[in-house]
Amino acid sequence: MIDLHLLQMLRHKEDFMRLKGRVPDSSLDPQTLALLNDFGRYFERFPDHDRVNMQVFMPMFRSWHPTLAKETIIAYEAILQNVQQSLSGELRDGILDTLLELRLGTELANLVARYDAGELPDIHGEISKSLDCFKADRSHTEIDYVTDDIHDLLDEELDNSGLHWRLEALNTSMRGLRGGDFGIVAARPDKGKTTFIASEVTNLAAQLPEGQTCVWLNNEGPGKRIIPRLYQAAIGGSLAELGTLRRGGMLKRAYQAKMGDANRIRVVNVHGRDAFTVEQIIERNNAGIVVYDMIDHIRGFGDMARTDLQLEEMYKWGRTMSVKHDLIGLATSQISNDGDGLMWPTLGMLKDSKTGKQGACDFMLMIGASNDPNLNGVRYLGMPKNKLRRPGAPGDPRATVNYDPERVRYSDIPMVMNGDKFDEKTETDGSPCA
Repeated sequence: MIDLHLLQMLRHKEDFMRLKGRVPDSSLDPQTLALLNDFGRYFERFPDHDRVNMQVFMPMFRSWHPTLAKETIIAYEAILQNVQQSLSGELRDGILDTLLELRLGTELANLVARYDAGELPDIHGEISKSLDCFKADRSHTEIDYVTDDIHDLLDEELDNSGLHWRLEALNTSMRGLRGGDFGIVAARPDKGKTTFIASEVTNLAAQLPEGQTCVWLNNEGPGKRIIPRLYQAAIGGSLAELGTLRRGGMLKRAYQAKMGDANRIRVVNVHGRDAFTVEQIIERNNAGIVVYDMIDHIRGFGDMARTDLQLEEMYKWGRTMSVKHDLIGLATSQISNDGDGLMWPTLGMLKDSKTGKQGACDFMLMIGASNDPNLNGVRYLGMPKNKLRRPGAPGDPRATVNYDPERVRYSDIPMVMNGDKFDEKTETDGSPCA
């Protein structure tokens, strides 16, 4: 019966164009599939017709299938006589739900077959994606066009609310970070990427509403090594200065005073974990910020033929997590050897990607570093992509900043007057109480 109702719906051109893609061919009997394919040929022949005219269709059907036996032709004609009947609205809604269920069942069966053949390393993640698509499609019986008022949209564009960076050099160029935003932070190996993330995320996480957390997904070594660096970044102290606070019984109290909650930032080791497990971690910790360090190593995207395409899917997934869970996503990446020693690496210098990773993010922050040993304490922050640009501000800050790995801090270089000009002055005060 589902096949007959389906034909009754899809003889109308509007329904045919909208819904044909929802119908898995393997779930239909051969007669229904043949008729649907011929409905498509009919609409190509008569693009102005809004429905299949059976008086016109039947002679064409016979000419398209000249080898069919007379008995078969009679069977098709009997089906088409019933196809001309109309469907009630309630029955149409039921057919739409059934189509989605048929598509879901077919997708799941195909996933199991691929898994059994060893072609699918992450069946949990793929099943989760199929279920998400099913739920999204089923919940939208009607999708309207965007009707937001232009005044509200303009207010949103000019709104600087959200979480703000520790570095004013970044706040000057970007609006506040909000749920749904996804950015990439990249640097050459051992040039201060983790220090930058710790310095900034301790400032960002302290601004989260009560109950929300920052989840640091660690894929790059023992997670316990990150904890002392977070304490250093939050407090602004060296390891020796943290030792002094500990001996005085003040270390944990000082950290909590800066963060508001000693467990506000949660480091989770995800070595060898897949995308499905990572999403569960995000959900269970009520994350407002997620640091993917490094997203390139999360499993579940291994069926792509080329590395760049595989990485593109990973970063698209990270972007989806930000939107789906209304959180801020920060993914770390590496700059290729082309950017070694450069102050301002360019957009195409991400490791293993010329456009894929870049296209999935709202902003891309590149940490440049000179190979001159006299400039070890300086880093250069460029933003070759910035969709969060503040109105009237430069999209790319091209900022020179202080780099203090001993205290796990990046800091702005203050501007001082020199006659009629502003000059940069290197900051030397690294007080842990700042």
